[in-house]
Amino acid sequence: MKVYGAILSPYVCRVLLALRHKGVKHDVLMPEGGMKTPEFLALNPMAKMPTIKDGTTVLPESSVIVEYIESKYPKKAIIPGTAKGAATARLIATVSDEYIQRAVSPLFKQRNAKPRDKAAVKASLADVQHGLSILDGYLVSGGPWAMGKRFTIADCYALPALYFVNLITPLFGVKDPFAGHKKVKKYWAAVKRDALTKQAMKEMKAMAKQWFGI
Repeated sequence: MKVYGAILSPYVCRVLLALRHKGVKHDVLMPEGGMKTPEFLALNPMAKMPTIKDGTTVLPESSVIVEYIESKYPKKAIIPGTAKGAATARLIATVSDEYIQRAVSPLFKQRNAKPRDKAAVKASLADVQHGLSILDGYLVSGGPWAMGKRFTIADCYALPALYFVNLITPLFGVKDPFAGHKKVKKYWAAVKRDALTKQAMKEMKAMAKQWFGI
């Protein structure tokens, strides 16, 4: 399988975490000439990452790709087998995407802005904290992962979202973005120790420093 994109993208990271957890062989590469070339647009007319090519199957959109990976490679499942478990895992993934990743993204654009839009920064920081509060209410106790004892689709989404919160918010004077969110803070400490997620964060950190100096 070919994965077009870079792990620093939270959307690409979701896909790579699923593949690595399952042990699916894959290559990660950036499109030659960028994402606006006719060749890449033929694969993904939205001109975004990630895109995968798995034999004759070509797919854009991280949410679709992760579900495809789960269906085609069912070993080491990332979606629980019960209706409630599957719904909870997907709910945590959705909260991580819609209420944390989307909230923190505007701060990325403000990091070097001169002058910074103070009102926009304040609003985004408040939105991030709101998202973390929601996530804190849905994380499952009893293990190191978002669903407790096993790695699931929830972690594919939660890890990169929290990574960006931890990376960006200190640039705006936030000393501990997870303070006051007991389960989130515990989860973040746990995933930093796991081999799979630790390696992903190491790669993201190196790329963030190389590309953006942070």
